[in-house]
Amino acid sequence: MSLQKLTAELYKSFDSGSHVQCQKLLPAIKLELIKHNLLLPLDSNTQTSDQINDLRISERILEIGALSSLLTNNYQGFEGYFSHLRPFYSNSSLHGKVEVNTDSTKIISLYLLYLLSQGLISKFHTELEQIFNSKQYAIEKDKYLQFPLNLERNLMEGNYNKIWKLLNADDNKLPCEEYNHFIETLINALRFEIAKSLEKGYDSLPINNCKTLLYLPQEYSPAAFKKFCEENLEVDNWKFENSTVFFNSTVAEEDVSDNSNTIVVNVLNYAEQIESIV
Repeated sequence: MSLQKLTAELYKSFDSGSHVQCQKLLPAIKLELIKHNLLLPLDSNTQTSDQINDLRISERILEIGALSSLLTNNYQGFEGYFSHLRPFYSNSSLHGKVEVNTDSTKIISLYLLYLLSQGLISKFHTELEQIFNSKQYAIEKDKYLQFPLNLERNLMEGNYNKIWKLLNADDNKLPCEEYNHFIETLINALRFEIAKSLEKGYDSLPINNCKTLLYLPQEYSPAAFKKFCEENLEVDNWKFENSTVFFNSTVAEEDVSDNSNTIVVNVLNYAEQIESIV
């Protein structure tokens, strides 16, 4: 099948939400792009308007590759397509103007969210440095880039309440629907870091207060809460007794009623006072 027909079928599959089909089509399309010298923008293939137009089509193909990989949980593929897109996004013949709220900043922001969701903070900061050093992006005006930047800033400051609000915004308030792909992972990562910080800050806490700090429904029974923590938060050293969580498994069973009132008074403010998770 010709490159033109393959591309048309790819567009059709992507527009219909058939991301698995996109993944099946892309290997053959990439081979055709290589044959036509369109997988990488070079001085030799960016001389004419026709060449530039062909490369813009190639860029869109790679963006579909990145998005369809992401939405089918093919993270290795997502990283690969993003690597292919880097030279396109940095090419002045293709992206010669300052960009705000474009497909390229959308893909970049998704990559930043991916790095945060995987805990790859060093890579995130490296990527961020490149963005700030480039004159290509109007960062403060770009709705896509601002979301991961605000998220990371609040992570650095330990502002859990602000992070929670960002991650629980209504769908129509998110810059793009693809962000939803990372929301659950980021929320779990947030809860994991809060749990680890609780271990450092307290010997024990009432279960109800733990639910509040971990942004879990109060409707959770003690058994359901215990199951959630053990399955999601790696809390092998937590001990659940008498509606209380002991963060050191070696703590002997004891009555903690003497300090419960103090904990209740302070716990709701703890989320913003707890040490930084980064």
